[in-house]
Order: sequence, then C-alpha cells, then structure tokens
Amino acid sequence: MDSEDTPPEEVKRATDACLRLLAVRARSRHELLTALERKGFSEPVRTVALAQVTGWGYLDDERFARDRAAALLQKGRYGPQAVEQRLQAHGLSREAASEAVAQARGAVEFDAEAAARQVLEQRGLSGRKLEPKEHARAGRLLFSRGFSEDVIQRVLGDATLEPSGADD
Repeated sequence: MDSEDTPPEEVKRATDACLRLLAVRARSRHELLTALERKGFSEPVRTVALAQVTGWGYLDDERFARDRAAALLQKGRYGPQAVEQRLQAHGLSREAASEAVAQARGAVEFDAEAAARQVLEQRGLSGRKLEPKEHARAGRLLFSRGFSEDVIQRVLGDATLEPSGADD
C-alpha cells in the first residue's frame, strides 16, 4: 500500500475510532471492521488502522472470544450453544467460537445443570410441580437459552419439576 491509499490523517482518525470503541468494551476484528466501513473509511485505511490496533495488543479475537464466553457462562443465563451463537454473531468462526466456549467452560467450571436450574428459578419454574403447559414452557425456555436437550431432560426430569400426573 502506498501512502496515497492511506493518508496518515485518515489512518489516525480510523485508529482513534477503533480505540474509542475498544474503550467501551472489547470487540472482535469483525465488529471494528464493520464500524469503520459504516464510518466510510476506505479498505486500505481500515487495514492499516486494524493492524495498528492489533500490533498494540488491543485487538485479539481469541482473547475476546475466551473472555466473552467466560463472562456469559459465568452469569449462568445462557448455555454453551447460545454462547457459541453469540460469539458467531460477533463475526467469529464456528470453530473459534466452539473452542472459546470449551476453554471458558473449564476456566469458570461451568455446570450446565446448575445454570439451567438457576434460569428456571429466576422464572419461578422450580421448587414445585409444574403443570404440563409450564413444563413445556420451561423446556422451550432452556432450549432458547442454549442448553442441550440432554441437560433439559435431566433438569426437567427432576421430581420437583415434573408435572402432576393422574396418579397424584
């Protein structure tokens, strides 16, 4: 790239825009690239600005993915599948998202069943027998939050969550 394609003042403006976005929260390369495109920076300017920010250590997709996955899993509101989807929405590949979730699960000692029970508790769907409609709603809720069918079955199969049957 020659200097005509990347005027220093444009690169500085693009770099400053990246730094302002990163000051708010960590972001993926894809997010910054999209933001710079929206702001109208040319491709060569975007490339140089992202290279500078990466060189300074402010932009690292692997670190971003690990940290974001750990934060989402630690809150206990989402299961691994939902976290992977959120990482992919940030522009990460399926493989990178999956790897980050696997690393984060070990780092935060994520217990999918405990997290699923916490989600149900927050919605008032635990600690009592559920009516059939509530049972179905609980299953849909957990599925939408990214918990596996196996975890949902184990959690909803718990005696305190089973709907009242005819023999009760």
